Amino acid sequence: MLRKIFIAIGVLLAAFAIFVGFALYHYPKARIVSASQQTAPDFTLRDANGKDFTLSSLHGHKVVLYFYRGYW
Repeated sequence: MLRKIFIAIGVLLAAFAIFVGFALYHYPKARIVSASQQTAPDFTLRDANGKDFTLSSLHGHKVVLYFYRGYW
């Protein structure tokens, strides 16, 4: 009988610890602010084939800019 009580107390303590862990965890806020609906400055870069690409060549079209920082 006493063993069942200790097991029940242990289960309750574990459940409480898990609940407190989830209750206190806060997701971090995004560090990057969206620039949605803002005009991007014009720039020129080389594409995968080595040709120059200028952002202004897409003027009048909707464009999504995604900059990927590689790990190399």
